[in-house]
Amino acid sequence: MTENEIFWGFATIIILGVGAQWVAKRLNIPPLLLLLPAGLIAGDVLGLVQPEELLGDMLFPAVTAMVGLLLFQAGLSLRVSELPREARRPVVRLVIVGGTVTFFAATGIVALALEVPHEVAWVMGAILVVSGPTVVGPLLKIVRPHDPVGPILNWESTTLDPIGAVLGVVVLNVVVSSGRGDDAALLDMTFRVGLGVVVGLVAATLLIAVLHFFLVTDDMEPSVALLFAVAAFTVAEVLLSESGLVATVVLGLAIANQPFFATKRIDGFGETLDVLIIGTLFLLLGAMVSISALIDYLIPILIIVAVLVLLVRPLAVALAMLRTRMPWRERAMIAWVDPRGIVAAATATQFSAVLATYGFDSDMVLPVAFGVVFGTGLIYGLTAKFVATRLGVAQPDPTGIGFLGDQPWVLHFAKALWDRGVPVVIVSELPRSDIELPHASLLEPGHELRENLEGHGLRSMVVTARPSGSVQMATALLVEQFGRRRVFLVPISSKSPRSLSPSAVGISRYLHGRTSAGLDQLIESGATIEELDGLEEPDTVPMCVLTPDGEVFLRLDRRRYPKDSVVLGLRRQAVSTAG
Repeated sequence: MTENEIFWGFATIIILGVGAQWVAKRLNIPPLLLLLPAGLIAGDVLGLVQPEELLGDMLFPAVTAMVGLLLFQAGLSLRVSELPREARRPVVRLVIVGGTVTFFAATGIVALALEVPHEVAWVMGAILVVSGPTVVGPLLKIVRPHDPVGPILNWESTTLDPIGAVLGVVVLNVVVSSGRGDDAALLDMTFRVGLGVVVGLVAATLLIAVLHFFLVTDDMEPSVALLFAVAAFTVAEVLLSESGLVATVVLGLAIANQPFFATKRIDGFGETLDVLIIGTLFLLLGAMVSISALIDYLIPILIIVAVLVLLVRPLAVALAMLRTRMPWRERAMIAWVDPRGIVAAATATQFSAVLATYGFDSDMVLPVAFGVVFGTGLIYGLTAKFVATRLGVAQPDPTGIGFLGDQPWVLHFAKALWDRGVPVVIVSELPRSDIELPHASLLEPGHELRENLEGHGLRSMVVTARPSGSVQMATALLVEQFGRRRVFLVPISSKSPRSLSPSAVGISRYLHGRTSAGLDQLIESGATIEELDGLEEPDTVPMCVLTPDGEVFLRLDRRRYPKDSVVLGLRRQAVSTAG
């Protein structure tokens, strides 16, 4: 490849990999649905990304290492304290019983649908066992199932990924090595998992010691955590392939559940890294698949996807949930979420090359695996939210409004919203016992304030408090938690600054032209919060639009609101100047 072709290749991976996830966020769909087509277009259609020429011998080691980092980040989210007690047994049974059922069933359907040798069918069955947090995590954010469904699916997908990868390697080794029996295969798998666990725990012990005894500065904690994750993966992987994935998950799990230091900074390092790695992996692997091959195997792919979704997953969940107390609605929801992810795609790419080296016809492995990844992602991605809603296991979309400030007009407005069924929370600078509505104080630790706000179904925040150090820090937290588009500012007076801190730059003004002091004057002069005749009614200050389904619009414009929406605002009882 020429130097320019290499530049175009790497640029395409970053632009399409990040861009596809950006668009998916805007459309509120799983990124997988755009990433795989983007990879196909970049590779087979446009020829801009040629993975084997671009990376050469680094391709498969780099792919496996990136998967390991994703699993480390996923392991950091697995806190045992956040897993409901009633969910722990189902998780273990889903991984063991459900994984076993899926393995044998997937092997059988592949053998029947593709008419391939049983050796290749066993390898494909192992590939199709894994789910993965890279696809389940974004799907859960869209579906928002209530506990314990969400934690169960998250734990199952994260723990199945490395176990499934190890299972795949063991099955592959059995297939390509003559004279090996079941005992040898079981021993091989035990060694790989055991080595990964040992290396992960040793790395976790060292990282805990480094951070607990302040051997690294705060700003270096994420980078040092990344160092240990890479080191643990490399040591385990060099000793026994695929054990590196186990090591990174164990490392993340151990760090997430240790009591010696907070993991907030380490958790955060993966946000940008996750986007880059996921985009890079799907673009690289998608570019290795040809559209013609997908078309050639379209009918078998459709059959395999249909059987996995409609028969295998429900059967696996039914057997795994026997003699558990989980209600049938939650079982049904778990039975309807089992997309395949990046580990299935990565292992298919590697195993296909190994099988071909040993003389097996493996041309179908890569296109069929990618077809199943895309097919299951499409079905679950487009239907899971609907199914969760119909089953009654989805949390309602947040509609509430929080207020950082406790001025008189805020209390009146919040009470009017509360009376109309809108969740509200008032955050005061100092503790107050006279507020009858849900409230919190800035004197609470930051993590407690965050938890209080998360537990009330809030969608937006309005900042009205006087600028101070605590208000600046709280505003920064709100921008991080809700996003800049959903945090609004009402200045105390016309002389107060537009922004409270650098982190609040760019947040929108609420009730443009009004100030908190001016609104308080209107309340003192007798103005009341009422339902208005419209946004243009004289002597009023429209404050929000309430839709029949409970949604609250704080940005008021001339858009077409749903029928029977209500305008809520201040109606003046006497002439008064404000702002």
